[in-house]
Amino acid sequence: MSSFRLRPHGPFRGDWRRRTGPRAAGITALCWLARLAVRPNPPEGRPLPPNPRLSALVIKPLALGDVLRATGFTAALRHSLPGAGITFAVGDYAAPALANNPHIDAIMPMGMLGTPRRYDARQYLTFVRRIRKRRFDAAFVLDRSPAMALLPYLARIPYRIGLDSRRRGFAHTTRLSVDAEDNEVEIYRRLARLAGLDPATDACVFRPTPDDMAAARRLAEEFELDSAALRVVVAPGGGVNPGAVDVTKRWPAERFAAVADWLIQSRGARVCLVGTASDSPSITAMLRAMTQPAVNLGGRTTFGQLGALIAGSDLFVGNDSASAQLALGVGTPSVTIFTATEPWIYGSDTPRAVSVYTGGQARGLGGPPPLDMVTAAIRRLMGERADATGSSRGAGASQPPASD
Repeated sequence: MSSFRLRPHGPFRGDWRRRTGPRAAGITALCWLARLAVRPNPPEGRPLPPNPRLSALVIKPLALGDVLRATGFTAALRHSLPGAGITFAVGDYAAPALANNPHIDAIMPMGMLGTPRRYDARQYLTFVRRIRKRRFDAAFVLDRSPAMALLPYLARIPYRIGLDSRRRGFAHTTRLSVDAEDNEVEIYRRLARLAGLDPATDACVFRPTPDDMAAARRLAEEFELDSAALRVVVAPGGGVNPGAVDVTKRWPAERFAAVADWLIQSRGARVCLVGTASDSPSITAMLRAMTQPAVNLGGRTTFGQLGALIAGSDLFVGNDSASAQLALGVGTPSVTIFTATEPWIYGSDTPRAVSVYTGGQARGLGGPPPLDMVTAAIRRLMGERADATGSSRGAGASQPPASD
């Protein structure tokens, strides 16, 4: 059986939104031709059927952080149509981002479908048949991939609302034109408005299960985390997903070490280092560079338990990663450091979240932020939190996403 994408010798590196070259141009050209042939229009001229109890499918296969961002859209869908049945189709690797989500009725596993170069035509068509059997009224495709856009069309779902990047959303009946520089959270708000929904104020939503909370409490007791004046979670890794690796997103481990030492010495903090097995080099390097003791919880938590641990903490500091999205989802004040990805695309406008970076949207990123920018952002965020001002915009050291 031929594959939609060749299986890789290694994961893709770089920003897939900016892929260029003959292959990317060829895909775009085929989508333009398909658009002329399909010519989809919204049934009865409306984006959604007038049924408040409609059956809806949301499609977003990967990755963990991206799927967490998409939960802002499902919150809008649930709040606007409380009687709707909402099913979320997601890849197996990213499924933990949706566990216990209050706005989703069911999860439809996609396996490796949607992961670049990891699925073939047989798997794709099998999934089309699974969707068709469910007879959904509407589908929301929160992905730029033309293969994902085609899924609900082949499954004969009458109302198909989704993103149209480079004219590749040819199969949608209602299309939102998006650009590579658009902020991801704002895109979902715009899509909600286009579908006649009230956009959610939440950037993302994550609810740890009772078992996750219990596991986090046991860790807190084991390492006496509650005895500290300040509980801080630091995630020095990130940038690794199936089919995509970008470790340039990681701020230098010795700078994370300096921040952690400063928090311990100046604030009496108890610092927990977290991450998966792929993050162990960054965690090890950070521990070696530190002069103060820290708790190494790398590899000791599931995704849900990590969410519960962050929820019980006073501050999160980390790279642009799924862990940073978890902090947003559970509402913990967070400082996210951007070194290789753009905060105006991936950052949040939530007041309790601060993005730290150099450069700007007009001229691009300026390299890894210096240490004093990060410590200044922490001071500002924690100071404003204590004063209950409700705003944590950091002039200079920390900047809000320019597109929000």
